[in-house]
Amino acid sequence: MEEKQTAIFQKSRERRKTKINHQDTLGPGLPFQLELNSNAVPQEKLQFLDTIDRMCKRDQTGIVRVTRIDELHDHLQRPFGKPILWRGYAKEPRLHGLPLSIPELLQKLRLLGIDSLEVYNYARTDSNYTETLDNILDHFQAPPGTRDPLNFLDIRNFFASRVPVEINEVDLLRLARRRHGTMPAPEFKKSRLHVAPADNSASELKRSASKSQKLHTLMDAADHEFLLLSSQGSISTLHGDTAGGATFITVISGRKPWYLPRNMDREASEILATFGSSTPETYNGFIKIELLPGDLLIMPPGCPHAVATPEHTLAFGGSFYTLPHLGSSLRVLAIQDRAGTIFSNEDIKEQDLINFIEMLVTCKDLLQENIISPELLASVVSSSMCWGAVKNKQQRRIQELIQEIQGEIEKRFD
Repeated sequence: MEEKQTAIFQKSRERRKTKINHQDTLGPGLPFQLELNSNAVPQEKLQFLDTIDRMCKRDQTGIVRVTRIDELHDHLQRPFGKPILWRGYAKEPRLHGLPLSIPELLQKLRLLGIDSLEVYNYARTDSNYTETLDNILDHFQAPPGTRDPLNFLDIRNFFASRVPVEINEVDLLRLARRRHGTMPAPEFKKSRLHVAPADNSASELKRSASKSQKLHTLMDAADHEFLLLSSQGSISTLHGDTAGGATFITVISGRKPWYLPRNMDREASEILATFGSSTPETYNGFIKIELLPGDLLIMPPGCPHAVATPEHTLAFGGSFYTLPHLGSSLRVLAIQDRAGTIFSNEDIKEQDLINFIEMLVTCKDLLQENIISPELLASVVSSSMCWGAVKNKQQRRIQELIQEIQGEIEKRFD
């Protein structure tokens, strides 16, 4: 089975190489056809794709290209402002354990007792519904252009964690969960209820590395890992990913043109929150990246992007947070909270806010333990200006923690 999966992956990769000029960025007029019946894709979707494609510019400065582990590690240690691209990163065995084809994905889901998936079909009025695995298999086996384009964007990775090691090393939420997992149960419960310890900080609590001590926090990497399944002709208009996380994507089979602002800065997120996907001309042009099997793309928090699917595609990805980008992530979270579905195609969940609380508690502890410098948290403190009225207790606790971190920093300079 392992040899068969490897052969499938390599064959798919080689087939793409023979068809496509493998460049980092592509100008307008990428030679792919959406072979669909005329009623399958709403006209406004095709017009959007044509408009944004014409705005693409050949610009090697719009992305950061890496080819070595040390280069990727170096960029992730900083608040990287441009998307990062590594061609051919995720070759075997880096994807070992994941389904390497659409039929294999559906088969593995059946083994888990899953019989349907949430689907987005923009060719229908009721665009969001569930579809059985049997119908999904029939859909992907049908002749090209005979079915509506479908996007399955809510598939949890139940199989094997394949987050790049370089991302795991800088993932602040991963660190926070492990620190909280070493807390004694009463103190951990307080943390989960968002109540600060009365007389001592979390850094003063006794922790243990013993195998016999029960872990008191969820450390399920699958919470932030997902699979994307898209049929030919699927188009996602401009949007930002939810909850201020940075995002990584690797194509397993098929291909996806990825459209990104040519200049990715703080204004890009604000433009998206104000105008949504209706006015791509408000950006200073776009770059287009054709993601092939094994390519790794990493986007900074709040990066607007649009995606096309010229052929059936299976991809793997996830979200993560870094300390250098925590201030940006908080700012993007506040923007999404204000703009809602204009900004993102997902809602902010309660767990997202709890995650930020855990990360901020960890930052405060690390500051008190003199493990990190106050300068690293300057953007976290300044992010408080982006928030509007408090809507719930989690948001209130986030703002309280930002103020507490600011107080800790001010003590250093008194």
